[in-house]
Amino acid sequence: MKRRDFLKVLGVSGAGVATVGCGTTQADKLIPYVIPPEDIVPGTSTFYASTCRECPAGCGIQVETHEGRVTKVEGNPGHPVSHGNTCARGQASVQGLYHPDRYQGPMLIESDVGGTPRNVAWSIAEEQVAAQIYSAPRGSVVFLSGNYTGTMARLADEFTAAIGGRRVTYAPLEDAPRDLDFANADLIVAFGADFLETWGSPVDYAWQFAQMHAYRKGGVRGKFIWVGPHRPLTGLNADLWLNCKPGTEALVADALASGNAGAAAQAGIDARKLQTAIDWYRTARTPVAMGPGAALRSSGNTALEAAVARLNRGGGAAAPARPADMRPMVELIRQMAAGQVRVLLIDASDPVFTLPGGLKFAQALKKVPVRVSFSSFPDDTARMANFILPQSHFLESWDDHAPRAGVLNLVQPAMRPVFNTKQVGDVLLAVAARLNLALPGAAAGAKTYYDYLVANWAGRASGSAWRDALKAGGIFAASGGTAALPAGAAAATAPAGAQPAPVATTPVPTTPAPVAATAAPAGAAAAPIFEGTGEYVLVVYPSYRFFDGRNANRPWLLELPDPVTKVPWDMWVEVHPNTAKKLGVVQGDVLEVKSPHGAIQLPAYIWPGVREDAVAIQMGMGHEGFGRWTAGRGANPMKLLGGAVDPASGAFVHYGVRVSLRATGEGAGPRFQGLYENGVRIQHDREVAQAVSLAAITQADAQGPGAIPGSEHEIEELKGNGGFKPVPTRTDPAGGYPTPGSEYGQYIPGDTRWAMVMDLARCIGCSACTVACYAENNIPVVGPSEYKRGRDLSWLRIERYFGVGQDEAEAYSDAATDDVRFVPMPCQHCSNAPCEPVCPVYAAYHTPDGLNGQVYNRCVGTRYCANNCPYKVRVFNWFTYQFETPLNWQLNPDVTVREKGVMEKCTFCVQRIHEGERRAAVEGRHVRDGEVVPACAQACPTQVITFGNIRDQNSAVARAATTNRGYRALEELNTQTAIVYLKKVTLHQPRNTSHEAEERAEMGGTENTPQAGVHPGGR
Repeated sequence: MKRRDFLKVLGVSGAGVATVGCGTTQADKLIPYVIPPEDIVPGTSTFYASTCRECPAGCGIQVETHEGRVTKVEGNPGHPVSHGNTCARGQASVQGLYHPDRYQGPMLIESDVGGTPRNVAWSIAEEQVAAQIYSAPRGSVVFLSGNYTGTMARLADEFTAAIGGRRVTYAPLEDAPRDLDFANADLIVAFGADFLETWGSPVDYAWQFAQMHAYRKGGVRGKFIWVGPHRPLTGLNADLWLNCKPGTEALVADALASGNAGAAAQAGIDARKLQTAIDWYRTARTPVAMGPGAALRSSGNTALEAAVARLNRGGGAAAPARPADMRPMVELIRQMAAGQVRVLLIDASDPVFTLPGGLKFAQALKKVPVRVSFSSFPDDTARMANFILPQSHFLESWDDHAPRAGVLNLVQPAMRPVFNTKQVGDVLLAVAARLNLALPGAAAGAKTYYDYLVANWAGRASGSAWRDALKAGGIFAASGGTAALPAGAAAATAPAGAQPAPVATTPVPTTPAPVAATAAPAGAAAAPIFEGTGEYVLVVYPSYRFFDGRNANRPWLLELPDPVTKVPWDMWVEVHPNTAKKLGVVQGDVLEVKSPHGAIQLPAYIWPGVREDAVAIQMGMGHEGFGRWTAGRGANPMKLLGGAVDPASGAFVHYGVRVSLRATGEGAGPRFQGLYENGVRIQHDREVAQAVSLAAITQADAQGPGAIPGSEHEIEELKGNGGFKPVPTRTDPAGGYPTPGSEYGQYIPGDTRWAMVMDLARCIGCSACTVACYAENNIPVVGPSEYKRGRDLSWLRIERYFGVGQDEAEAYSDAATDDVRFVPMPCQHCSNAPCEPVCPVYAAYHTPDGLNGQVYNRCVGTRYCANNCPYKVRVFNWFTYQFETPLNWQLNPDVTVREKGVMEKCTFCVQRIHEGERRAAVEGRHVRDGEVVPACAQACPTQVITFGNIRDQNSAVARAATTNRGYRALEELNTQTAIVYLKKVTLHQPRNTSHEAEERAEMGGTENTPQAGVHPGGR
């Protein structure tokens, strides 16, 4: 503390005691609790069970609070959807709560679009909205809502009926089935269904995918086929990619069902690959086919749905992906443009941004006199409204949610509202009261939405049952059963674009029985229509980070490199290397993408994960508003779409436009301004991400259980006599620590040694662990310019490799995406750490329990440790980064906020270790196995990470590390890391360096040509 600050503190007087913390620029007041709340213990976390509402999946969560403020979100271990895990979007939800650009209260805009907003009280805003509804002609009031379920659906229907209006639902990307069960399947065939990212229930589906696809001893491992012209993150995790010609997906499905590989030429795919897929399908006992996903919704959508349904046989539980009927939405836009809508209440996912540009929703919206937005943010739709009634964040609100049959979630507030906002249900009830409208049912007379919710649940759970449901996060039926909804509540069964059905009073039907695979009827696989004369078919696909754009203003997600392209803070258009060569462009050159409905400009991202006759653009960016970090960044690909609907299903056609590409002549710009790809695409023969074939690991496991890497052999280290005498020692994390010569410190042989195991056969590259690390450890966001200078501060990165050798051309070959490897790379906590001896002030040191520690207030910023770290996992604070108010409310009080000049890195969440040790000490026992879980391991939906005391031979981490798949990154350097990686298991014979001869695959073919059969050890 500076002397001036100390004297300033002494001079402060008032009701509280003032303190100056390290790094603050002003004195703050500490006001003690005179009468402390019963549910708050200062310094101790309080958790509330709730439901994540960042997407429609309805994952159960536990919200961590400190002294009345939310600091982090974790998965609810007892929830059937989340299984105790989260995704990156769920982890970033707290930034939506504390976002500084949220609307801070109701506003009126008294002129037309672009007028100056005026802050008003809620009573005034509600009174004026009620007056506008009262004066509107009957039938001219429309409530454009999201796909409400449960109690909110009932209230919205009752409200619109009472005012003589109607409700139209618009919920993009929310119509995929969320009740599939494929954990025990032996084959998945996905037709553009990105179930690991946005389709259906990604956290649940990722957990199930790990159960069926990860290696299990005995040679058991499921298979996965991806069908489509583009390969997103889900597709990169597939064993086989059928990169068919755009529009021939139904033809491929029929070929799999009939066993006829003669369609390969027409579909534009390798006949050997199609035959391999047919063989896999024929021998599978429980195959599950999914799709089509949103990116493949075409005018032939119904034919593709039927073809996919025919593939489900033998108990594979997969329901058709019932698309949302968007014809009511199209009709609403027509009525708006014709002046037939007087009042439009909007609580949908930014329709100005997310609807196809050809529908001209923004132009029609201007012709609606009264435009009421419930948005929390100044998104593209809210900026056109003249009444802003901002709703509370789901972490501040009461609600319920029924994502699927048998799951009734509760949403409860974990803190008071940050701003002057209200839940939408409270606003509807207040407006109804001002109109003197009586709502029917048991909830009649409810003054608040909480009262309405409790009354609606009275028949299902009241009294102690209600409290039990709150503690659990909802009511969940036993596996395979159903749970009745609260009286009058609606479940998520109706298509998201349809008019609301009568209030549901019966349980949701279960998934229909699979259809036996048969040949397609004649004409079923008719090719869809693609409008335009361009040379390339446009694939617009949902974003794992931003969904349809609703999460695009979260700084953590913007700074998180895209899992596939590894590009942060930017947008791009994906083109094949041969296409780029034909256009004469290189990575980052700007291309104009033009369709019959519009044109946008984006930098080129060149890779072989898209066909030569197609280009792919991710949804989510290109907002005109939506806050300081998002406005004007990127381009919106929805402007290129026409808004046609499938005549049979009414689904929007996302996959039905041809585009032309033109190089603008503009390059990527200076290094710090252009498209930036984090990391490298190939391993340069370093064997960082290793793999082993299913045949080889099955044979090895048959011979014995394996061992922890470094435990089978001893090496000689110069550790005796002060570093002059060779001493034999093991190098494994359990037996090789502490190293010889360390007996003079507090290092006790046989004591705790914290270690970690990471299973690459389970890692899907989703990066949920990375965002969880940001949330837990107060890691600041540095922004695009600093990130491109290599100054990012992430403690955990996910490395993605397309090749193993040193030739960059390997990453651009058509086979590059056949064996993509993801590697989580935190600090390795080396026993023989290169960072420690070079630090001149001993800021880097080793703790007695095996952690590579970092003393922040001792560090002077020489960065010698970072230079000497072969894993490049140490990061440096070039500035004292600011957390915009109220984002600073999210900071974890258990973790120090670092300042300029300090080096930092992964600590294995040492604050959680100490919390577990303190709890154990108070209870007079040792720390239990599994009691300490780092943030990365807790978030991971596929259970990649196992953590614990590896000295305990019975611990989960010791058992996981004892394997024939184990290795340590850059082991030849003798750093003796505490992290053991388990090799990825492939169906082909992989290479780990370019020096290895290309071996034949198990059933014929090479590393990059999948075998034409099934390994006998598989299922």
